[in-house]
Amino acid sequence: MDAEEILAYLADLLLMYLEELKDAKGAGENSFQYGEQTAYTECLEIIQAWKGAEKIGLNFDIETKYPL
Repeated sequence: MDAEEILAYLADLLLMYLEELKDAKGAGENSFQYGEQTAYTECLEIIQAWKGAEKIGLNFDIETKYPL
């Protein structure tokens, strides 16, 4: 795989994990799940800084869709 394919795969994986953790904030901000959600969101925001992010579907405000 080239770099673009790796970033697309990583973004898809992180988005899938965030979908699974949508209700983590309800478990409390000190929970492990909330920490995972925060880390995944931050990773996606870093990938979003890449100029090809829109091409792989990261053309939205991540924290709006997955609020912390």
